[in-house]
Amino acid sequence: MGKTYSTFAIAEMLSVDPGSVANWIDQNLLKAHRTPGGHRRVTQDDLLIFLRKHKMPIPPEFGRQSIRVLVVDDEPAITRMISQAIRGAHPDYEVMEAHDGFNAGASLESFKPSLVVLDLRMPGMNGRDVCRLIKTREQTKHIEVLAMTAFPSQDAEADVIKCGARICMTKPLKMDELLRHIESLV
Repeated sequence: MGKTYSTFAIAEMLSVDPGSVANWIDQNLLKAHRTPGGHRRVTQDDLLIFLRKHKMPIPPEFGRQSIRVLVVDDEPAITRMISQAIRGAHPDYEVMEAHDGFNAGASLESFKPSLVVLDLRMPGMNGRDVCRLIKTREQTKHIEVLAMTAFPSQDAEADVIKCGARICMTKPLKMDELLRHIESLV
């Protein structure tokens, strides 16, 4: 399970009142469990998700948290090009590639990306299905999704945004624009 924190430890780390932390938990903003004695405990992973979602600073005692980007496209040349651009601009980012929706879904749990760069048209499980999967699961709904398509239309863009993607870009991609969007999302 990893390291867990009490409401008092979190309050001290974040310089807030312990009552605020308890309220976040009670309002289901911060995931927690209760000990047999009734005390609230929050895992480090859940606390990190909460802090990132609410754009709060990461406490120094957590150490440097790497940013992970999953690039999903059924064309390996595209995933390779995007991955190289990300690594070139941000050598500290961890980048993984998947070439279909099924492998993307399987990578979500093991790789735990901060962001998924996702092609909409893929055989089998398409990008909208993957986006829906990400945004409907409690463990992954915090992950940002940047969609891309070679077949742009207002309907396709509106549909993937409705599924939870933050941005939908048109292929061929402009790498400087893609990198700006990635930086804004993570």
